[in-house]
Order: sequence, then structure tokens, then C-alpha cells
Amino acid sequence: MVALSSGAEMSLYPTWTNTSGIYAPQCLHTDSTNRQVDVIAEGFDIAIRVRFPPLDETELIMRRLDDSSQCLVAYPDLVPGKLDSPDALSGLPSLGTVSRLTTHRWELHDGMGRVVTIPHTPRFVTDDMTALREPALAGLGVVQLPTLYVFEDCRAGRLVQAIPAWRPRSGIVHAVFPSRRWLLPAVRELLEFLAQECATRRNAMTGF
Repeated sequence: MVALSSGAEMSLYPTWTNTSGIYAPQCLHTDSTNRQVDVIAEGFDIAIRVRFPPLDETELIMRRLDDSSQCLVAYPDLVPGKLDSPDALSGLPSLGTVSRLTTHRWELHDGMGRVVTIPHTPRFVTDDMTALREPALAGLGVVQLPTLYVFEDCRAGRLVQAIPAWRPRSGIVHAVFPSRRWLLPAVRELLEFLAQECATRRNAMTGF
């Protein structure tokens, strides 16, 4: 049984549809949740998460699967040309995920060491990241999403990067489990499969 955070579910999309080949006739049971599960107490074989560094310390074994690169995207008509300054984002409508903070903000990096924080007030907030793509396609606001989930929309012109020169920091897609020694063969095979799929998808996004 696999516990998936919604961020991990999106970051591994559409990998799960490809697991049937390695699992038939076995059953792959996934539980998608945004809470931090107790892997041992709740009987999960592994939990797959996306977290932003620095990661919390844990007694569980961790295997890094991939980086979850992020980008700010919007419907083309919402962004009049590519923005050249993060401050220009302040006047645009936005979408957001549920946050522990009292305010929503984007932390953006330009790849040369500069970091800016842009506060925003979303018109739609949800703890389900998969529910944010459709409002973005409908032109309701700028949204931060995993690159993997939207790069095909951007290539097809359905969405555009709001400010290509500035991007949110990447998360870390990783699996945690109690012990390598007692890892079931099927679970070990799943981890190897996911690592290979992540590498394949990373290559598909080259240049984006």
C-alpha cells in the first residue's frame, strides 16, 4: 500500500497509469492524502512525498526519486506578453493552495542567486493541486504548479509561463519506508520503476 501526497501524485503524473505492466495481476493500492501519514503505524509499505528543502529529519529510510521543478503559468490572454519583472505579478489574479501561512506568496528565484517574494491574494484556494489546472486553463488566474503537469499545455499554447526568467524553487520527490532489509520485492520493484519513469519524464521536459 502506497501513501501519496497530492504534490507527489501530480509530480508522478501520468506514471501511475504505466504501473499495470509490472503489477498485473497484483493490486497496487494508493491512498492520496495531504496529511503526513505514519508509515509504520498505518501499515503503509512506502509513502511518496514532495517536500521543499530543508527536509525534516526522520528515522525512516528516504530514497530521492526526482526534483519537482515548479513554474508560474497562466492563460495566454491573462498575461500581456512575457513579464520581465516579478512586481508585475502583483496586479494579476491568482490561484493558490492551502497554506499554513496567513498570507499567500510566491518565492521566486532567477538562477543567479536573486530571490524575491511576491504576496498575492488568490481568488480560488484548494488543498487539491489537481483542481488548479482547470481554472488556470479557463483564465481565472496565475498559478504555481509542477512543470511536469503543465509543460505540454505550455508547448501547445494553452498556457504560458507568466515570468520565465523567475521560477519557484524545486521540491524533492522522495519515497520513505521503514527498512531496506524488510522491503517487499514488489515494493522494491515499484521504487525502481518510479526512478526510471522520473528519469524518462525529465528527459521529455528538456529545454522547458
